[in-house]
Amino acid sequence: MKVYAGILVRALMIAAAASAVGLGYNFVSGRSLPLVYTPPKLAVLSGVRVLLVDEREAHRFLSDEGTVFVDTRLEKDYSKSRIKGAVFLQPDDKEDRFPVVQPLLPEDARLVLYCYGPECSMAEEIALFLAQLGYKNMIIMTAGFRAWEKAGYPTEKSTAEGRSDEGPHGSRNTGD
Repeated sequence: MKVYAGILVRALMIAAAASAVGLGYNFVSGRSLPLVYTPPKLAVLSGVRVLLVDEREAHRFLSDEGTVFVDTRLEKDYSKSRIKGAVFLQPDDKEDRFPVVQPLLPEDARLVLYCYGPECSMAEEIALFLAQLGYKNMIIMTAGFRAWEKAGYPTEKSTAEGRSDEGPHGSRNTGD
């Protein structure tokens, strides 16, 4: 057992020394890396600058008539619950569905796209598609729909008859 303890102590000393050398080099380097990750605030897709925001920042645009929220999640999830008034456009059938939703997406509107969360790239894929079609004013809510719901912001869902349930603020709030 003493042999393993000695090996473990030496391994920890080597790891500590290597960490100290790495951190020291990072500190004095002209191209140091941040010790804490901060997500980017901007993405450039097909030459279009797309802001990346959290759910609080996206919520500021909900009552703006010049803003359209675009749900890029799977249709089954959109049908269950979505941001109030969101338009549905998922990556899998974007070319076929776009002519249907195009009248709801004026080119001069601010589009706030969202999907499931930070690891989901569906909103980015739709933003790239729309950028290639000439849309220039887009925002991606990177936090995703789950964070929106958790914050208690207005959502709506379809009933069995296909109508929306209305609750506080003209929407059903499913963040309870």
